[in-house]
Amino acid sequence: MHTLAKWLLVAALMVSIGLHWAVLQSAAWVGMAVSYSMEKGMVTGITETFDGEHPCPLCKMVDAGLTSEQSTGSPEQAPLKIDQDLKFTLALVAVPHFVFQGYPRAEWPQESQTARLLSHRPNAPPPRQLA
Repeated sequence: MHTLAKWLLVAALMVSIGLHWAVLQSAAWVGMAVSYSMEKGMVTGITETFDGEHPCPLCKMVDAGLTSEQSTGSPEQAPLKIDQDLKFTLALVAVPHFVFQGYPRAEWPQESQTARLLSHRPNAPPPRQLA
């Protein structure tokens, strides 16, 4: 029961902040990328998915929902602007490499007496199970 309540709370919070539109749009983009890539090849499929000129029915529904929410929103709330000419540019970016200097074995911290005592097993046998 607690799990159901938690999921309902998460769903209510998602809807209250408008995250459901992002989830629907993401699902639409994945579906479009798969179907367009199967029909026209990977590069053309991904290009047509994100060029904004080939929307699927789900994209049109998300756009209509966002537009209706913006028109009925309160005046103090800033309207969400979605760029219809959304284009993604893939770029290769150099990833920084971090080099950590190693320490020679002589400079390692010495083991403390407490750590040495805790690392050994006691000499007594384990307690017996009560029957």
